[in-house]
Amino acid sequence: MKKNIKRNQKVNEAKPEGKTDETNTSRKPPKWFYAVPFLLPVILIILLEFSLRTFNYGRNIETWIPYHPELPGKLVLNTEIASKYFLTTKGIPSSIFDPFDAVKKPGTFRVFVLGESSAAGFPYEPTGSYSRYIRDRLQLVYPKQNIEVVNVSMAAINSIVIKDMLPEILKQEPDLILLYVGHNEYYGVFGAASQSLFAGNKTMLNLMLTMNEYKTVQLLRNIVNTISFWFKGKGKDNGATLMARMASNNLVPYKSKLYQAGLTQFEGELSDIIQMIKEKNVPLIMGTLTSNLKDQPPFISINEPVPQSGKKVNGSADHFYKLAEESLKKGNAVEAKKLFTRAKELDALRFRAPEEMNDIIKKLAGSNQIPLVDFETAFSNLSENNIVGNNLMVDHLHPTLHGYQIFGKLFFEAMEKNNFLPDAERINISDEEQHALVVKNFPFSRLDSTIANFRLLSLKGDFPFNKDGKSKTLLDFVKLTDYNDSLAYKVVEENYYWELAHKKLATYYLGQRNYYGFMNEYSALIGQFPYTIGLYEKVVQVLLETQKYSEAYIYLEKYYKLQPDAFCTKWLGTINLFNNNDDLALRYLKESFSFNPRDAQLLWNLSGVFVKKKDYANALTFVKKCLEVESNFPGAAQMKMQLEQAR
Repeated sequence: MKKNIKRNQKVNEAKPEGKTDETNTSRKPPKWFYAVPFLLPVILIILLEFSLRTFNYGRNIETWIPYHPELPGKLVLNTEIASKYFLTTKGIPSSIFDPFDAVKKPGTFRVFVLGESSAAGFPYEPTGSYSRYIRDRLQLVYPKQNIEVVNVSMAAINSIVIKDMLPEILKQEPDLILLYVGHNEYYGVFGAASQSLFAGNKTMLNLMLTMNEYKTVQLLRNIVNTISFWFKGKGKDNGATLMARMASNNLVPYKSKLYQAGLTQFEGELSDIIQMIKEKNVPLIMGTLTSNLKDQPPFISINEPVPQSGKKVNGSADHFYKLAEESLKKGNAVEAKKLFTRAKELDALRFRAPEEMNDIIKKLAGSNQIPLVDFETAFSNLSENNIVGNNLMVDHLHPTLHGYQIFGKLFFEAMEKNNFLPDAERINISDEEQHALVVKNFPFSRLDSTIANFRLLSLKGDFPFNKDGKSKTLLDFVKLTDYNDSLAYKVVEENYYWELAHKKLATYYLGQRNYYGFMNEYSALIGQFPYTIGLYEKVVQVLLETQKYSEAYIYLEKYYKLQPDAFCTKWLGTINLFNNNDDLALRYLKESFSFNPRDAQLLWNLSGVFVKKKDYANALTFVKKCLEVESNFPGAAQMKMQLEQAR
């Protein structure tokens, strides 16, 4: 007993004062405990991202969105996708809204057109782009083929944006890609001389583009922009053109580090684009860049040493431009062209791509065996003294409407030459006839022409065309003389819907009994929205009411190809009946009967076509059906009596 007591005393004495067995045997925290401080913010960010997506916060920057609720199964480029790239810019650009089938149908020939504002068709978009020429010519030559020409070009973008969009484009199974890019490598979004913080830093740029997919990043950016707005107020360039905002007078002297950075960036991005397309075995055609040499003075001229004949001499863009004009006046066109080109190369505001951009395009096309359309040479050959000017350009680098049609023609010829066309039955008419028909029927109205003119005037009222530092409004240049002008002004200056403007003007023309004007506006609408049945119905109804049957027939054929129904088949049959095309009339009228067997007018017409074909039994059958539907139908009772007597 005493021994046990002593043993216990020794044990207790060995323990430090105030400690117990429990404290000595306490466990260390599990490893996950130390990870909590790091995991908690990640979990919170994931929950925030999930919540923002659930409530559709911010802008949707998915590449493709549904085209229209009434046309399920079709996609179009998201009108807000540019917000992924234009992080703080208001009035972001968008494409010309070309739809295509979400699931590619068998036998479809699908072309994607990639580029900047010239590829989009400025200032004639949406109806004046060269992609519309290509679409219309393909549909003319291959009338039985399902043709989709999808133009995803946008103003102020460049090769960086095109490369970022390309994976989603390639997923849509294109049969051909047409690429015209290079003018925006300096001032386009993320360009070498743009206002972007990421310009020139490829690693940070790629990281930013990846992060931009997340709603949380949008939220943080919006918070920062809001705080910046309240501290700084509105920026001085609010209301300026997109061209002015992107450049902001950031100069790029010839052969400077910034100049070389733009070339390096372009070559790297274009090379990546080519490899991505080649990996998917998609045919590609590229084009060289062309611009206005003769009628576009340098935007900004600076005095600096420039290389010439192995030496550096003092010179400026303005100096060489004046020498060029003098040489041209003296009749020395060859020397003048060299000097005009020199002036363009020395222009420190580099909106027109330098010649070395074309050298890069030619080199990469050659090394990768890619067909190349030499637009630069083609436009020179079509210009007086081989010097491109306002004959084919509306400003510094955007073609005229005729110029865009030449673009389309040259691209189409390259498609033919390289066998990049549908493997399908084609009509047998010459290339010259094809081109003439497409140009003749080009869906472009007076309103489109006025809108384009107003866009140009608005552009030229701001930097860099207007160098006095004071932006001019459109009304400083024009007077609105009629309803056409007023609608065009609203489209350009007040963001009025292009579609609504055309419909308003068509209604006005209709009230004036100007049916030609009415048809022009609806032709433009159908050119832009070819899948909208209501447009065909409206124009056909008006033309039928005014007994313009031959004009109505053209729209009815397009209507029928898109969606045969009781209405269009009935009138296709009726017009053919009037024109003594009895076989066609019978075919269409029978088809209409299958849609709606209770249309008295249709039944009467069917009876009539059988009379003409001397099939009196069927004629009697259908006239009886007509009377069953409408007992007082004019002439039906008398015809029934005659047919019964003829039996």
